[in-house]
Amino acid sequence: MAVTANYLRGALAALCVGVSLVGVGQFRLGVESLKWLSPSITRPNPRPEKCRRGSATVAKNGAPARSTIRERHMYVTRLIIHAAIASLMASGPALAHSTGPLGKIEHGWKPSPEIKRTVSLNFDFHGGGNFVSWSPSARMTQHENRQCITGAYLLFDVDDRFAFDIDETILVDLTFFRPETDGFVFSYDQAVQPTAKKVRFDANNKGSWHTETVRLDRARFANRKYYGTDFAVGGLGSQLTRSNDGGEVTLCDVKVRREASKPQAPSPGKFALQVLDEAGRPTAARVGLYRSDGWAPLAGRSALTVQRYTEYTRNLPMVSVPKGWSANGRYVFFVDTNYAADVPAGEYDLFVMKGPEYRIQKRKVRIAPGTPQSIQVKMERWTDLPKQGWLSGDDHIHIGRSTPAENDKILAYMRAEDLGVANLLEAGNLKGSQFKQYGFGKEGHYGNGGHFLVSGQESPRTSHRGHSIGLNAKKFHWPEKDYFIYDATSDMIRADGGLWGYAHVALDIFNVDYGLALDVPRGKVDFVEMLQYGTMNTAYLYDFLNMGFKLLPSAGSDYPYIDFPGAERVYVDVGGSPSPSAWFDGLRSRRSFITNWLSADYSVNGDKKATEYHIRAGDEITVDAVIRANPDFDAIDRVELVGHGEVLKLVSGTSHASELRLLHKFKPSGSMWLAVRAYGKGRALLHTSPIYVYVDGNKDFSDRQKLAGLADKYRKTLAEFRNSTPRLEDEGERFAVDDLILARWNVVKPQLDKAIDDAIAIYDRLAAH
Repeated sequence: MAVTANYLRGALAALCVGVSLVGVGQFRLGVESLKWLSPSITRPNPRPEKCRRGSATVAKNGAPARSTIRERHMYVTRLIIHAAIASLMASGPALAHSTGPLGKIEHGWKPSPEIKRTVSLNFDFHGGGNFVSWSPSARMTQHENRQCITGAYLLFDVDDRFAFDIDETILVDLTFFRPETDGFVFSYDQAVQPTAKKVRFDANNKGSWHTETVRLDRARFANRKYYGTDFAVGGLGSQLTRSNDGGEVTLCDVKVRREASKPQAPSPGKFALQVLDEAGRPTAARVGLYRSDGWAPLAGRSALTVQRYTEYTRNLPMVSVPKGWSANGRYVFFVDTNYAADVPAGEYDLFVMKGPEYRIQKRKVRIAPGTPQSIQVKMERWTDLPKQGWLSGDDHIHIGRSTPAENDKILAYMRAEDLGVANLLEAGNLKGSQFKQYGFGKEGHYGNGGHFLVSGQESPRTSHRGHSIGLNAKKFHWPEKDYFIYDATSDMIRADGGLWGYAHVALDIFNVDYGLALDVPRGKVDFVEMLQYGTMNTAYLYDFLNMGFKLLPSAGSDYPYIDFPGAERVYVDVGGSPSPSAWFDGLRSRRSFITNWLSADYSVNGDKKATEYHIRAGDEITVDAVIRANPDFDAIDRVELVGHGEVLKLVSGTSHASELRLLHKFKPSGSMWLAVRAYGKGRALLHTSPIYVYVDGNKDFSDRQKLAGLADKYRKTLAEFRNSTPRLEDEGERFAVDDLILARWNVVKPQLDKAIDDAIAIYDRLAAH
């Protein structure tokens, strides 16, 4: 009886059963709305003391608490026993070969004639639930002479001859091996929007088998889930907000039943659409065509095919939904000027949008049988920020480009979202990289007319000390041997003239506090991605600014993992003609603001350009800010002027305010930093880059009253980091790197400890002032 080495390493590295993701505000993923525990949108709650990420609970004398050691020992023992049983019962290889950024595995398991394919994946934010496999890759197992499959997230493609592009009730019978399954989350391709259902089994049921019938209302089964699948089964502990459940299911049988006979096909009709911009020129856009019940015909062949991981698709579900969009329709497609398709006859609502600077266009469309219906839609601008010198950008998009021949199709997608600079990030891990780019630097720049593609990287990228982003470097920098040491990558990217920062700061995940605590004081970090997933987290930006470190706010969609390109974006004052170089130069040295659905026009002492102001003691500062909201997207709730992280002035809006002005005059008592932030009634968010005010030539803008406390806070963070060990079950891509993590960590740990000592010494000096 052999236990796989990787599984044992995972068991022995387990320090804590569950991870609590605590953040701020609210965001929407798929059709699921997640609310964080803290009512404040600017600062997350601290992590639970019992499960400090990557380290054990300690007693007052610094030794591990006895109860924690005992709990950990029992948990590890259970994992080892589970691994041994799984190894003994496995039929065939324990782990199949996984491919791509999602760890995709084709299993060849066909439990019934209705199932054409069985696939397992590592990640899915578009299935109605939010799935992350924190477990080993899915594998075939055997229980009591039955062939089963065990994994965290399993997807099934229903044979199109049985059911395809329907809108009816479907019944699915699932049989589980009960000792290894405490319940499941079922998600499926529903007619209107991705839908998930959670089922928890009765704890008193101790038998070997459990069969559950799931009723699927308005099942579509049009192959719109990842990789052409129709429904999926995930473990209860496989969600983003991870629970203490097992995280996997052992599924041994699947049967699919249609409740009614196949309905008669509707009469066919023809639909044609042409989209023009505000000047009457052909343009690209996002389109939704819905019946009154939210049903949308599948996109025709003339729609844009957009890259989603390693597949191409024409139909995508919306993640963030403006208030002016359809009340229930969620599937959209993208067009580049002209579109034509066969569409079932009937009455439809047509919606066309082109990013937050344009009004959403709405039309009633009647398609009669056999009669072509042609619609021309002219887009209407709500604002023209490029004319005001602003150029938008998204710092975090994953679309691979193997050759320049792919550029035009990708750029059309960006134009449909009216995104100026699309930073296409090659994503690395300890094994290699995905979403590869054919060129970096000037070679990787492509575009015109205010829309551009640029190569970048999300690497180094580990769940134990954060995901990093490098923008506009001359090559892809991959520190294979020193992957947990980010210094060389930051230094090389910045030497190339690029910018380097941390991703996912908005949600405070992947132990980003370890990376920031270590790298910001040592001068490695240019920006923090603090707006993402409809969440704005200002905590780290404010902390480091208050310690006197200059830092820029940034924003990114993380497409295709989360939202469409440009869902969150950075507007940069480019000071002239738009270009990638102007955007990067402006981000570094001029004004910028991060937002999803708002715009900002602001001045300090009447000046709209400067980022630094020199005044004398007793001089007055006047901040005048006008925040606007596209009324099709949101209304403004409030606008705030922030100084040293505290609200100096607040202006609240009415229930339908689309414009709000903040005007505040005051006399700074000393050098400081300022920023404007704003919130919508719904999901809209905005934050400007810092404005630095220097009094009597003193360029120390730190908050002296908070300095010692903040320095002590991050010294403790680094002490925790020093005593930590990476946990395999926290690694989002363990399917690729679980045999490398601990070995690489042990090699670089002495070098990492030296960097920690250097950073702590800087905090010591700050606290002593």
